[in-house]
Amino acid sequence: MSGYDTCTSGRVVVGVSGSLGSVTALRRAVAEARRRQAELWPVLAWEPPAVNWR
Repeated sequence: MSGYDTCTSGRVVVGVSGSLGSVTALRRAVAEARRRQAELWPVLAWEPPAVNWR
């Protein structure tokens, strides 16, 4: 893989939504952050539903 394999610091960022897939991604990100001794930054992005005010 890349040179990131030997990195022992930094940040691991993962998107979460509550779906089964994002829970799996979060678990893998936790393991990776621990392995690297890095910060874990889970990110939740949400967009409110469109409202028609007419």
